[in-house]
Amino acid sequence: MIVKRLAWLLLLGLSACSTTEEQVVELLEQMAAHPIDSPGWQDAVDQLAAIGRPAARQLVARLNPDLYTGEDYREFRDEHEKLRTGCALALGRIKPRGAAGALQSRISDAYTDSERIACLWSMGEIGYSQAALDAAKAQLEDQDPAIRIHAAIAMLKMDDDLGAGEIEGALASADDTLAQTAMQGLEEAGYFGVPLLMTLGARAGPNQSALGAVVAKVKDKLVAQLKAEEPGHRQRAALALGQIGDPSTAPALANLLEDASNQVRFSAAAALAEMGQPQGTDFLFEALRNTDSILRANAVKFLIDVQAQSGSVEDQLVAALDATDPLARAGAAQVLGQAAVASAVTALITATADEVAEVRANAAMALGRIGSAQGRERLEQLLDDRDATVSYYAEWALRQLGSG
Repeated sequence: MIVKRLAWLLLLGLSACSTTEEQVVELLEQMAAHPIDSPGWQDAVDQLAAIGRPAARQLVARLNPDLYTGEDYREFRDEHEKLRTGCALALGRIKPRGAAGALQSRISDAYTDSERIACLWSMGEIGYSQAALDAAKAQLEDQDPAIRIHAAIAMLKMDDDLGAGEIEGALASADDTLAQTAMQGLEEAGYFGVPLLMTLGARAGPNQSALGAVVAKVKDKLVAQLKAEEPGHRQRAALALGQIGDPSTAPALANLLEDASNQVRFSAAAALAEMGQPQGTDFLFEALRNTDSILRANAVKFLIDVQAQSGSVEDQLVAALDATDPLARAGAAQVLGQAAVASAVTALITATADEVAEVRANAAMALGRIGSAQGRERLEQLLDDRDATVSYYAEWALRQLGSG
């Protein structure tokens, strides 16, 4: 028995050539010696995760299916399960992109549900790749609801809400474990989970107070992420806070109006505008009349988003059609059209008589996008406009209205 045990330990890769490797091997031994989820097993997972990337190579190696065959596997099956499950969880906390392939393979080859769940959780933590998303999506067809909910959460962390119905079903389930898993997943999904979280939170149900607590936790995490080093994290956190709409986050968002990144500044402004905060709307409308075409394009994009999300800038957009600056008038017409603001048709018809051709052209396009027959007569008149671009877009708009 001692000889076999030594052989199995050699299978763990005990020929360590550095202090870190030796430490990893010792922790793998500890993991194998304790039941899954026991304090000793969890301590090993925690310490491996704390070692971080220097441990990742050895952890990925433990997922290799070639190690788990033959007589050795049969004799030490429990130890192998503890190792694979624990290594998968530790990799999810370390988040090495290179581990994704091994985790995907283990999902289909896993011998136990605990291992599959660990791999799904870690894939979600590591983040999007098409292969990872496809691997998680395949698990939505599993017969076990625990596997399906973990697959749905992993997908949500990759910004895919195809499993939203599974999460909603788990929250409504009489199974408290499934409901708790769904809420934990919504919290872990961070900014990717906010749209679904807000949708679910607006519906009546048995878990409304618990979902409210999840929103509060996510909000606090997002505020902290506004200071992240990576601009993309700051941008997504700002936009998610706009969707949550808690005015208490406005000061933190306002600080980002001076951010070095254009996208972060505009995202923060859009979030503030969705909350009805004047700092946000003033920033966006100021950019709408900027001579820098890139800043104007950003202003148009984010004003469209704000109007679509909250409708909070409709009156200001209509008023901007009468602004003294033609850039502001042209931009406002563009936003009103792309946001399909039907109540602005009368003001847009008036704007088609603007002295500046760009304003007339944008107003004509907007009437076509909104699709109101009220503008047909004026668009027909614009076919003879002195500016060829205006007449072109008037003809385009009439085609959108059809022959009626």
